[in-house]
Amino acid sequence: MIGREVEVPRHPKRIITDRILPFPSTYFTATHSNMEEVVAMHPASKSAAVNSMLNILAPGVSKSAVNVYSGNQPNIEDVMALNPDLVFAYADEAGLIDPYIKAGITALGIRAASAAGGDALETLRGWFSVLAYTGGKETEMQSILTEGEAVKKQIAEALAGYAEPNPRAVFIFSTNGGNLEIAGGNFFSEYWLKHTGADDPASQDFKGRKVVNMEQLYAWDPDILYITNFTTLLPEEVYANTLEDQDWSSLKAVRERKVYKIPFGIYRWFPPSGDAPLMLKWLAQKNHPELFTYSIEAEIKDYYQRHYSYTLSDEEVAFILNPGAAAAAGYKTSY
Repeated sequence: MIGREVEVPRHPKRIITDRILPFPSTYFTATHSNMEEVVAMHPASKSAAVNSMLNILAPGVSKSAVNVYSGNQPNIEDVMALNPDLVFAYADEAGLIDPYIKAGITALGIRAASAAGGDALETLRGWFSVLAYTGGKETEMQSILTEGEAVKKQIAEALAGYAEPNPRAVFIFSTNGGNLEIAGGNFFSEYWLKHTGADDPASQDFKGRKVVNMEQLYAWDPDILYITNFTTLLPEEVYANTLEDQDWSSLKAVRERKVYKIPFGIYRWFPPSGDAPLMLKWLAQKNHPELFTYSIEAEIKDYYQRHYSYTLSDEEVAFILNPGAAAAAGYKTSY
């Protein structure tokens, strides 16, 4: 993904994933492995894994070590002690893969947010194209991408003849340290909203992620607020308006009770994941509930049965749709 040619094992036996936080779940989606070969991962990936459906579908993930990373940097001695035959290394910025190369460790550079201008399905396609060389099952991977494109088309066709204006929606990415970090343009937020019938005022003002003040939120005055699982913030806290130095009460989304925590299934649904087609369906229904009247619970059950060969209970569906603060465990803004 970064223009290097790397000789890799066809079926690696000892894998490490670093700062590409969704990658363990992507690896599972591609291989249906029990994840025992993933001997280490970034702490923020591990915390997501053990608080998600991945822990149930691939219980071997709970054995993965996390001591090989300090913040954004690998502890190369600890990495080498685990004797990996392949590292999937975060490579959105130049030079991040260099410590592995210098140590003689086989590493593949993986791009995330920069891979496809925030296009979630294309980013996932890029990850799958890499995993096709390391044990990924072509049929499994293609079926998810095909379904994602089909869902996009279905949503677009339903919206094409719809006369009502799109709602204005904003993604709250994180709130670490009390800062309000918003997801803007050229990022997954813009992609999700564009393809589910919502306008994204933040994408018009900046790209990527940016810390803003409440005055900026007042200026946008979104109809809907979405909260990612990279923050412990919950809709109940916003409605209660008890957060220090933040008055949410005048926002239209708050007054009309349209503040939603994004679901958390195989992984957090904001970045690309094996659940990407479900994210499109969930958002389309939140943005236009009068138009998309399917049962999202039934859609999730059907999807997990077809793609993961797993029968979800009602309690597990509720767990996916109503993530708590633990869903943000281990994440820091610096990641």
